[in-house]
Amino acid sequence: MERSFVIIKPDGTARRRVSALVLKALMDRGYKIRAFREMKVPESLAKLHYDVHKEKHFFQWLVDFISSAPVLALIFEADDVIQGVRDALGATFVQKADPSSLRGKYGIWAGVNIAHASDAPETATKEIELWSNEGGLVESPDAEGLTKAYIERYSSGDADYTMKLRDVVKNAIENSDTSDKVLESLTELMGMDAKGINPGEISALASIIFEFVKEEIEKE
Repeated sequence: MERSFVIIKPDGTARRRVSALVLKALMDRGYKIRAFREMKVPESLAKLHYDVHKEKHFFQWLVDFISSAPVLALIFEADDVIQGVRDALGATFVQKADPSSLRGKYGIWAGVNIAHASDAPETATKEIELWSNEGGLVESPDAEGLTKAYIERYSSGDADYTMKLRDVVKNAIENSDTSDKVLESLTELMGMDAKGINPGEISALASIIFEFVKEEIEKE
């Protein structure tokens, strides 16, 4: 059996229903869950996870983003699970993702894309070892039950602010708008479906996404 390490990123977990729907879509493919943990990522772990990008200009942004608010860390298991999860998620950049894919449905913009998944068996082994040793991720027979309980708790209702968030980011970039109003809109929208998440973490997440907006504007 093949294994894949998956992270539902901060912009997913802050939008509780979105994270539950992403999990449900993956579980509906018949994958087994061997580990499940909701956690705040220490900066030290974030740096190790993104070590492959440490020489790139966006490295610190990735670290700040994934450590800004809680994530869901999971181990999936099934035949061909690595490619299957990646197919379900869609292209890394939201604008390039098929609209029917999970990133196409729920990603905000570019690399602000709701999930990470292992890209090869070797990567999965390395990531699972890292997050087990440094992140306290533990394989457990109740992992699947915990995942189902999370889905049941948060998947109800019809709250989904993805398109509004996407529009805020897209319009800000297109109009070179770095005003406080953009940050306020991001904070408000990120907080609308963030049951149980510290408001300070929502503010931090919104600020990190706002930094992304400003960097994109500077590229133009």
